[in-house]
Amino acid sequence: MVDKKYDVVVIGTGPTGIFAVIELLKKDLNLNILMLEKGTDLTARVCPKGDKCVNCRSCAIVSGWGGAGAFSDGKLSLSPLIGGNLDQYIGSENLKDYIGYVDDIYQDFGAPDRIFGGDSQKINEIKE
Repeated sequence: MVDKKYDVVVIGTGPTGIFAVIELLKKDLNLNILMLEKGTDLTARVCPKGDKCVNCRSCAIVSGWGGAGAFSDGKLSLSPLIGGNLDQYIGSENLKDYIGYVDDIYQDFGAPDRIFGGDSQKINEIKE
């Protein structure tokens, strides 16, 4: 019989869900965590419309473990200049600290420690 009692249930296994579980397990390795995901396995992700995106209600490409990034070409944008206006809520310095923290976790799991593409010098200045 499957255990149906969990300390935490995480809905969605994109980066946010994955990082939430990592953070929870850093606090308590004995937590019984269930992660739920509506998407298919990475090997089964196929766009039903082929090359022409029609913005399906539930995108077959971006849903699943790792979210859109798992199906991408590996680009990861860790910059306070990309992705919205979170700095307006928590401040630029806090945002840079959190981005560095996330980057360290990615590196713990094997991500490279160098920057690819773009203006690497400018990106390094932003990270610092």
